[in-house]
Amino acid sequence: MMEPLLLLGATGSIGRQCLDILKYSFDYSLIGVSLNSKVDVLEEYLPYFDRLRYVAICDPMAAEAFRKRHPSYVVLEGESCNVELVRIAKEASVFNALMGNVGLLPSLEALKEDRDLFLSNKESIVIGSSLLQEVLKTSKGRIYPVDSEHVALAKLLSLAERMGIKRTDIDRLIITASGGALRDLPKEKLADVTPEQVLLHPTWSMGGKITVDSATMVNKGYEKIEASFLFDWPLEKIDAIICRESLVHALLSYRKDGEVRYLYEYSPCDMKVAISYALSKGRLEAHVNSAEDEEAIRRLHFQRIEPSFYPLYDLTVDTYRRYGNVGMILYNFVDTKAIEAFLEGKLSFLGIHKALMTCRERLDGMKEELTLEGLGLLEKRLSDIAQAIVLETIG
Repeated sequence: MMEPLLLLGATGSIGRQCLDILKYSFDYSLIGVSLNSKVDVLEEYLPYFDRLRYVAICDPMAAEAFRKRHPSYVVLEGESCNVELVRIAKEASVFNALMGNVGLLPSLEALKEDRDLFLSNKESIVIGSSLLQEVLKTSKGRIYPVDSEHVALAKLLSLAERMGIKRTDIDRLIITASGGALRDLPKEKLADVTPEQVLLHPTWSMGGKITVDSATMVNKGYEKIEASFLFDWPLEKIDAIICRESLVHALLSYRKDGEVRYLYEYSPCDMKVAISYALSKGRLEAHVNSAEDEEAIRRLHFQRIEPSFYPLYDLTVDTYRRYGNVGMILYNFVDTKAIEAFLEGKLSFLGIHKALMTCRERLDGMKEELTLEGLGLLEKRLSDIAQAIVLETIG
């Protein structure tokens, strides 16, 4: 029997790739999708999903236009449509490919309803790990990571268990980064880079914000935080390194016979590999390296993340460590608004760093508590503070 599924954020980069996989799936029946406003992107997929019933569209005008064209669908609209969709389709698992803080409430709702959650939305964990942890204490649902690095770690930890490697023998979990579009640029030239330069990612094709976050390495800080939560692993025992080709997605170091040894996950630079593994709930067999693979791996280029070139990597993780989820709500708001200003030509690339440093200063002495009931008001207040920080940085 095919498992019913909701796809939140269906017209984003990850959402579209998930749709491409689901078109030919015999495991899942797509019964509901959500999107912001790009209904034309959804149109081309509609003929493939004859069991699709619910369409949630945040933009009311786009929702009304879609409703008139397709009266057979149940159309939800407005800011709360993602949560409403999860509540209505109670029998379905949830694939959360939303971007930003808006992804947290649907994630919580899915787990409260004992649904499995395929999680691509980083912010659910970065800003809401304490709320998720509380819900997971009683939920029958499970979180399956979608990011390529966390999928790789899931594969490696499963492999380690099959090999008889005890958790206590594992030294470190290591995720990889590409280094972003500016990785070969002299540090003194960072002040003058253009949005066009930053958006030319060397190995992945992604949305604007995540591509900029890749260049600043904020994204890798978020992924380290995610790994700690997803695998119940201490932050200080998780590292990140650069793999320039983005073909090794994670490594695991362990001790055996007094030696440090490594396991690593090598796979194509294609998010459909990670999405497919996540949707399999770990049932897919991990790729076994051939002799040709091993030779190719020996030719890959690895390097450390240089703190002077990527200061925001450590700043991101340290902000989470010091200020928890509340700190990260403000931090992510500032990062998002600063990136928007950069892409609009209002702020320099280094202005993103300056804005996030100011954010850190404002967090000192802030005593806010994160609760589900107070989340909306807290986000509104911190969003206003973030806007003021970015406008101050622009000058």
